[in-house]
Amino acid sequence: MVQVQAAYFHCSKAFVRADCWNPDNHLERSALPSAGAFHKRLNDGQFDAEAYDREMPERVKNSLY
Repeated sequence: MVQVQAAYFHCSKAFVRADCWNPDNHLERSALPSAGAFHKRLNDGQFDAEAYDREMPERVKNSLY
């Protein structure tokens, strides 16, 4: 288990050192949790992750910018 207390994503050295651009280190997108799954986990399971993910393309199209 890893617990992050602070993350400084603005530092370009961190991205270079993490080798983020190396395709050998990339995960398949299907192996990653969805945005809805993140929200559900953050809300102790009291969140409709499936509806959030299903509605996201339309929500982004209508309200992102």
